[in-house]
Amino acid sequence: MSLIAGTIIFTRDDQSYFLVTDELPTPKFYTVKMHKHDGDTALGSIVNGMKDELGIEFENLKFGELADWHLQGLETSEDLVSLYTFEPIDSSLLNLERLSLLGLQFINARDMQGLLKNVDMTGVIQLD
Repeated sequence: MSLIAGTIIFTRDDQSYFLVTDELPTPKFYTVKMHKHDGDTALGSIVNGMKDELGIEFENLKFGELADWHLQGLETSEDLVSLYTFEPIDSSLLNLERLSLLGLQFINARDMQGLLKNVDMTGVIQLD
């Protein structure tokens, strides 16, 4: 079993917002478990989690980038988790109330430097 992380990023009024947990003092990215022995894939696991658990329609998302996230803030490969980013086609279709009830919220990028510094963009691919 492996953990897979994902976030949704959208921009409003020149400000970027990331979907994260409402954990304090430091939020985390949304995570799901991937079971390779069941034939799960990383992308499939995060898409199914967002769809089934969070109620997000995948047809409203564009795949953005793939990065790595140091889950525990270490600088070694021991805590690396794949991080998938998505962009909504129409951010008004996101059910913010449901996400809040599930312990998730959108936070302005300027307010989450601690989390973003643990994202490793080395070797990242961007899909257009």
